[in-house]
Amino acid sequence: MKNLNGAPLKPETPKKSIINKKHLLKYLVMFVVVTLSTLIIPTCGVLKSQAVFVGLLASSTLAILDMVYPNKVLINEFHAHAH
Repeated sequence: MKNLNGAPLKPETPKKSIINKKHLLKYLVMFVVVTLSTLIIPTCGVLKSQAVFVGLLASSTLAILDMVYPNKVLINEFHAHAH
């Protein structure tokens, strides 16, 4: 295939799966906090396996939201100049 100005397109290289350690730490902290709070806060007994499932659900929901709606900061040229 060629692009609009006639130069041939480069073949796409397969993307490597890179684990972002900062995001992984964020999901792990979310998992631990939700799991521990599910075990500690309720007055009725909660099974450990159920608390782990709630923690997994919360951290995977956070991961999905991070992928679907990433945090993007757009800086307008107007704001770049200090007056």
